[in-house]
Amino acid sequence: MSCRRFAPANQLDMFDVGQVLCQKENAQVLPEVVQQLNALIGLDATIALVKEEGGNELRLPSVVDGSSPMWARLVEIVGHNAAELLVRCWPDTRLYVPMCSPALRAQRNRDIVQRYDAGESFESIRRSYKISRSYLFRLLKRPV
Repeated sequence: MSCRRFAPANQLDMFDVGQVLCQKENAQVLPEVVQQLNALIGLDATIALVKEEGGNELRLPSVVDGSSPMWARLVEIVGHNAAELLVRCWPDTRLYVPMCSPALRAQRNRDIVQRYDAGESFESIRRSYKISRSYLFRLLKRPV
């Protein structure tokens, strides 16, 4: 894995991260930063980082020494090995951790269509997702 600098991604805050990052169909809508994190530290550590710090900018330490509060926080979230990889690859870098809203929104939309296709009532789906009738109509008309 080559260490490459990246620009912070611009994301919306909307949903909490679940297992959405694990699903292959969401890979195209994941921010580049998350794809790089996944390749560098693995899926479990990436999910943990997004869950804990999504929407925040982290200042990675410049060295792996265990003395900085940020180092301790990284180890707590992703584990020692993943934290070491992050710091060695991107020392003294501001790392924006996206919330992955587009992937979460895409998964939510697929879930809505699947529930509707399975025969669940329009109103039941609309109320459970707290969306308007017009939005649900538009969602069900377009390909997901």
